[in-house]
Amino acid sequence: MRVFRLASMLLCASLLSTIGCDNSDMDKLDVEETVAVDPPLPKPFEARVAEVGVGIKGQSLRDETGVGKIISQPAMTLFTTKEKVAFEILIPHAMGLFEGLNGRKPESHEEFMQKIIKEQQIALPKLPPGQIYRYHPDDSQLWVEPSTDE
Repeated sequence: MRVFRLASMLLCASLLSTIGCDNSDMDKLDVEETVAVDPPLPKPFEARVAEVGVGIKGQSLRDETGVGKIISQPAMTLFTTKEKVAFEILIPHAMGLFEGLNGRKPESHEEFMQKIIKEQQIALPKLPPGQIYRYHPDDSQLWVEPSTDE
């Protein structure tokens, strides 16, 4: 036991001497580097077609790198898959059923939300604050737009 303790102390001492524990590098630090900087203001949001990536879940994981990316990738895959299923499978299928039964596409946002989303029990991804879903009957697409409540 004593030999093990001595060997570990020698190893630590050799590592410290190899790496160096000189504080002269600390003196070279610029004071401005240690001052916190305000984060940049978010870009103004523009309306866009609802597609994979609009949901709030997983947005904080998108910029991970290294080990963080390895850990966050399964969660990102889950959130992306759920969005892809909603926007690329469920909504187009429900729209096809609606059009087949009625001979037309939904004529308003309210009709789309009632007949397509609510009746088909489609779970739309939660949006970041200040954004809402809006169906555009002129192009028959679901959009994500800035909220007018603010």
